[in-house]
Amino acid sequence: MASVDKIEHQLEVATTEYRRCVEELKEKGEQLGEKEVELHDLKKNLRQRKYEDESEKNWWLEDMQKLEEEVKELKLDKNELRTSKDRWELQMQKLQNTLMETTKT
Repeated sequence: MASVDKIEHQLEVATTEYRRCVEELKEKGEQLGEKEVELHDLKKNLRQRKYEDESEKNWWLEDMQKLEEEVKELKLDKNELRTSKDRWELQMQKLQNTLMETTKT
């Protein structure tokens, strides 16, 4: 029965990590949505804005590039989290199957 306890503990850890990934994915999704809206608005303003000089325009372009980089990083983070969540989900399924097989015998 020690084996069953060990499998149950591993399943608990996998479940906790899976839930953490799901929660972080939700948060990253919200952050990404906000940044994408902000970037869209900034690009729109860049097209419509009349600049007093080239340095003002460059300042706005730098701001846009920073936002684009933030969006890119958030997308990468989100993809990494999604992969991690999928791995934990698979681990949970394997452990549940192992637990069912162990308790059958």
